[in-house]
Amino acid sequence: MTLIAVRTFDGLRPISHPRLLGESNAQVAQNVRLISGALNALKGTTTVKSTATGAPVTIFRYGNGASDSDYWLEFSQDTDVMRSPIADDQWQRLYWTDGNNVPRYAPNSLIISGAAYPGGSYILGVPAPSSAPTISVYTAPPSGSVPEYRTYVYTYVTAYGEEGPPSPASSVVQLDPTHSATLIMSGPPGGAYNIATKRIYRSSTVGNNAQFQFVAEVAANASSYTDSISQSALGEVLQSELWYGPPAGLAGLRMMANGVAVGFKGKTVYFSEPNLPHAWPNNYTIDEDIVGIATFGQSVAVLTKSFPYLMSGVDPAAMTTTKLKLSLACSSKRSIVETDVGAIYASPQGLVSIGNGGIDVISKGALSKAQWTAYNPSSMQSYQYNGLVLVMYSVSGVRGTLVFDLSGQGAAFTTTNINQTYDITAAFYDPKSDILYMAQNGSIIRFDQGSALTFKWRSKMYRLPRQENFGVAQVRADAYPVTLRVYRDGSLAHTQTVASANQFRLPSGFRALDWELEVEGSSQVTEIFMATSSSELQSL
Repeated sequence: MTLIAVRTFDGLRPISHPRLLGESNAQVAQNVRLISGALNALKGTTTVKSTATGAPVTIFRYGNGASDSDYWLEFSQDTDVMRSPIADDQWQRLYWTDGNNVPRYAPNSLIISGAAYPGGSYILGVPAPSSAPTISVYTAPPSGSVPEYRTYVYTYVTAYGEEGPPSPASSVVQLDPTHSATLIMSGPPGGAYNIATKRIYRSSTVGNNAQFQFVAEVAANASSYTDSISQSALGEVLQSELWYGPPAGLAGLRMMANGVAVGFKGKTVYFSEPNLPHAWPNNYTIDEDIVGIATFGQSVAVLTKSFPYLMSGVDPAAMTTTKLKLSLACSSKRSIVETDVGAIYASPQGLVSIGNGGIDVISKGALSKAQWTAYNPSSMQSYQYNGLVLVMYSVSGVRGTLVFDLSGQGAAFTTTNINQTYDITAAFYDPKSDILYMAQNGSIIRFDQGSALTFKWRSKMYRLPRQENFGVAQVRADAYPVTLRVYRDGSLAHTQTVASANQFRLPSGFRALDWELEVEGSSQVTEIFMATSSSELQSL
């Protein structure tokens, strides 16, 4: 009695010889979703809308989620987009960086203006006034009285209440505090900063520890102000002394769980103040060139050209930096995917998972380093969807997609040909709807939302104790037809269009040691059998 039975379907393990694969492992597993051991098809795509810019490198869905075709931001270069950290932000602001230009942001009114989105933007960060104010008119203290030593600074403030660092301090004067003093200030600088007002601060204590307190807020173009406020009536202490904007060329913009924005440039990681993405007083330099970053909880994975780092902490001014012991470089910034517990990225050794629990090469059980390297890790871009991580690659102009299913105990590995004909230039994952959107061939499409794709799954190579000739086969599926191919000694021996769950006869006249089964279709397949006789199948 000789019988081949496939009752459970699993993914690829090219690292093993086809004869040494597990009973459920595959040599080919394309366009499949392996659910509960059965063989299911991934679905095709559906079109949302045409792109406005042809082939964008970054897309971002913006709006209230009522319609996924409403507002799509498109960028011509790799861009990181972040929503406002402020809950129920009345201006619905977005922030973005591309690693080449000054970081930008925009409210709803600018984002949806124009024919393509974003229609406009402002420079992120508020500049410090370049010149000190001048105390032009004041009253000298009368002879024998106690003078007040006074100095002033002022700041610029945007229309959204974002305050920048102060100007240089004015010269110190001795004056009579019972009289008013007139202050002269310069106007705001050029550039798209959206500056609306100035805030004036003064101090009656002079020295290295001078404390400036709020006096008044005036229009941005006000050139003078007369101060008649008593010392006891001054307001809050100046907080924005170090609230400089992010540097030009910042990349990798992300947000931590506590509302802190984080980005990088060169070998330096920058952090904003909590819920103040215009203020970036904190930075940390490491000893490696940074390729990209990912955030999860109160941690930041800093992925470099050499060793990865983890930065953790609640206070952005007191982050703890740990250099991990494994040299697992990041091969591509666009390969980084954030998860709930860490991040996944492409390295020269394989697909890496990093988090507070440590670091591991999750593809090592399926692919050797040489097999992985053949997919050109530097070309990879990765996206998540419904427990899957899709890793797209290009080798000498040939494109493909590796699929790692992380929803089970291991990391089942399959492939899909969704980008074989047309390149996917950008993608956006919406966690609220669990939909992955992609830009392909001039359109924004939804992944796995259309009709079932045609899948192909080929079994391991079964080596028999002696040469046999199989006589019958059977495929159990939810619907028919499906196609079964039988391979013997590495060559295709028979192709059968299977119309039902009934067993069918195979051609006679050939014997072999090595046998493989391949099924192709779009309906769920649960079992495949091949036996030397009909009675063997009937006994199952």
